[in-house]
Amino acid sequence: MAHWPTRFTTLDRFFNRFTRLRPGEGRSVLTYFCYALLMMVSYYILKTIREPLLLSGSSAEMKSYAYALTAVALFMIIPVYSAVFRRTGKQQLTRYVTGFFLFNLLIFYLLGRAGFDIGFAYYVWVGVFSVMITAQFWAFAADSFDVNSGKRLFPVIMVGATIGSLVAPSLSGALFPTTGPWVLMLAAMGLLALTLPLVRWTRASIPPGSRSLAGEPDEQHSVGFMGGISLVFSDRYLLLLALLILLLNWVNTTGEYILAELVVRHADAAVAAASDVDKASYIANFYGTFFFVVNLLTLIFQVFLVARVIRWIGIRGSVLVLPVIAIIGYGLVVFLPVFSIIRLVKILENSTDYSLMNTTRHALYLPLSAAQKYEGKTTIEAFFWRFGDLAQAGAIYAGLNWFHFGIAQFALVNMVLSLMWLMVAWRVAGHYRKKQQAAGAQP
Repeated sequence: MAHWPTRFTTLDRFFNRFTRLRPGEGRSVLTYFCYALLMMVSYYILKTIREPLLLSGSSAEMKSYAYALTAVALFMIIPVYSAVFRRTGKQQLTRYVTGFFLFNLLIFYLLGRAGFDIGFAYYVWVGVFSVMITAQFWAFAADSFDVNSGKRLFPVIMVGATIGSLVAPSLSGALFPTTGPWVLMLAAMGLLALTLPLVRWTRASIPPGSRSLAGEPDEQHSVGFMGGISLVFSDRYLLLLALLILLLNWVNTTGEYILAELVVRHADAAVAAASDVDKASYIANFYGTFFFVVNLLTLIFQVFLVARVIRWIGIRGSVLVLPVIAIIGYGLVVFLPVFSIIRLVKILENSTDYSLMNTTRHALYLPLSAAQKYEGKTTIEAFFWRFGDLAQAGAIYAGLNWFHFGIAQFALVNMVLSLMWLMVAWRVAGHYRKKQQAAGAQP
């Protein structure tokens, strides 16, 4: 039997600076932190090389087709994932999913080295991989910790994912001209392979008092031949979470369109005012600065604010923060549709989304059953997130071509969507409280 410390270890004391730990939890935080870091570095390396692999042999138009095919692929994969979930243990499932993607990467590497054009297929694959691997990790984490421990420790674990998402794009972008895509793909494969032993070590590192007591998946929650999709539509709480994710993505991507439209207008004005200004360079310079500020604020929020906010107002309060920011922000844009306002709104919205909202939305699954965490979460993060993309694209098309909307009108649409999002978030918070009480967790 493993010996668990009754006093704070050095690791406990270190992580206790950022959140409240119980004796012995430092080791589990470190293992999950490393797991999240390796996973996100691997993903962002693979994401960085997908653009040159596609665009070097195809037109930019193919990206639109790739996004559509990704949604179709995810819709087809969900029932298969559900079937595998019902027949395997949870640790086995996590290893199987990771091993499956490693095998795919090996095939892409061999075909690419042999001179085949893998750009389009690889682009679609990365879209599927990004959804499945991250949803799988957070489902595994939510199933490993009990509700109270997950609320305390998820913010610190998310720091590992945040650091990985910040470091990997810059590093792989700098190395690409020297190494090319294939060496980077091998590096990503190696990092992803390192997560396989961590599947066992992470759960084993959790002290008994912090560990989820949920058993292996029970089949009564897996309903219908569509697996996770049927499960989501049969459970009110999961359906509310699906609507929450759909509206979150719809609002965010519409905001990205508003920002992009104003950036292009400013670039055109700068070119008209000075002949030596290059439009592409102006846009690239803006987004370089924009992403740097967003990423920096995301890291600051994640390290210093998220754990404290969740401790102060709980998961139920935290889920309301981002829609309130969106309502106020896009309300300002309705009356002041100027570049500086939308830039500020998007910086605050994205930074909060990538830090507090990301952590909160993963914690919302803590009091659920194994099937709801694995099948339900994967379905919501995959299918309903992509459905938000499709809804946004349809709304932008209709607004531009049928109703001739301008910036203020699209901002008004976003404000209305944000109000709907807030109402759904309020319902989610109420249902979360009931789930929490049923699980015997502290409010």
